[in-house]
Amino acid sequence: MRTIIALLCAVSCAAVLVGGCSSAGPGPDIPAGPEFRERTSPENVVYNLELAYEEMDLEEYLDCLPEDFQFFPNEEDVNDPENPIPPLWLKTDEAAMHENMFAGDSDVESISLTLTIATIDYDQGIPDDPLDDTCVCVVDVDLRVNLKDGNGFLATAASGFYMRIDMDQPNPVPDPDDVL
Repeated sequence: MRTIIALLCAVSCAAVLVGGCSSAGPGPDIPAGPEFRERTSPENVVYNLELAYEEMDLEEYLDCLPEDFQFFPNEEDVNDPENPIPPLWLKTDEAAMHENMFAGDSDVESISLTLTIATIDYDQGIPDDPLDDTCVCVVDVDLRVNLKDGNGFLATAASGFYMRIDMDQPNPVPDPDDVL
């Protein structure tokens, strides 16, 4: 059970090199769903992660993560002799776990995720190279996963999200007020 909690917490607790999320609008006969924000600030990226998770939207969630995504779980969970978890996992691992968790036939009924930004530290990197700029957000995580059988899981932790400019955006060079 601790492994499940660690895995669920892992998804929202710490992400290395988080990119951002985007949303294509609904078609003419599809009602408008939740609105994802443009990736112009750390706050918007964190909001998009919350929304994708709560909506259990695999495509939007994975769009928040770059191809070279890496997650480093809590050392305590990695070294747990009863339920050890890998010391690192990649986007493919995230995709497999969430495909199962977000599936309509999974045991998950609903998810509540609150990511509260505690601090944001911006590192300009080399002054003449805006593409190496990074942003580190320390985020307080409150994750609640409710199962269809009435049980659930709770995970809380302070976590670090490392963000950088998304090179796939049409204009990847940020202006001074929009760092991502």
